[in-house]
Amino acid sequence: MKRAAAVALALAGACHTDPSAPHLARGNVLVNTGHRDEAVAEYREAARLAPRSALPRERLGDAQYDLGRKAVARVLGDQGDLAGARAELDAALERAPTNLFLLLSRGNLAARAGDRKAALADYERAVHLKSDNVPALYQYGLALLEDGQVPEASATFDRLLSVAPASPQGFYGRARVFAARGEGAFAAEALGEASRLVEPDARLRLAEQGLRGAALDDAVRKATDRSLAQMQADQAFSRWANDPGFRRAAWRQASR
Repeated sequence: MKRAAAVALALAGACHTDPSAPHLARGNVLVNTGHRDEAVAEYREAARLAPRSALPRERLGDAQYDLGRKAVARVLGDQGDLAGARAELDAALERAPTNLFLLLSRGNLAARAGDRKAALADYERAVHLKSDNVPALYQYGLALLEDGQVPEASATFDRLLSVAPASPQGFYGRARVFAARGEGAFAAEALGEASRLVEPDARLRLAEQGLRGAALDDAVRKATDRSLAQMQADQAFSRWANDPGFRRAAWRQASR
């Protein structure tokens, strides 16, 4: 026990004396949350502060590699070459099989290509890798719904809301579950909660990206309007499109 404590103290001391350690730590967090552009900056700073250490350069190289593969995949996807885009992500995942960001991206491309089973498999794998990741849980829940697995989708969105109780994605997913069951009143209630949470969620995310003042307010307004418009256009709720009670409960935030 004394030996373990001594090792822990030594490691802690090393972290405090190594100026690159905080940047490596932040870079790792950013990679795990899908912010590879920002991670590259942290790893580059770590490499500058510790020029004799191989680890910062290795992490920097990995992040840049993944970004390169993702950039190529994005271009191919935008050009309609979904097969080529997926092949680029396949290659990236061979090198980094536990990369959550790449898994979700490949799942999204599979969904765009109409390959629902492949998309579901990637989202499921992402959730198994990181069971508290909100984007992974959200995409997995939607894929389960598309596959007709309504109880499993419901459990996934419940899990999402247990991780992030103020997540509009969680309530929106729950509304989709209720719609699949034909329960319009419950769907409207969940949509109303999702619409209420869209603006504060967008403000939090955009503020974390460094926006402030009028620029933040403008970006929040545009993001909120875009999200609400997409929610209102979802055909999952089309059967209640002319129901005044449903619209009033579901879109009360959008009408303010």
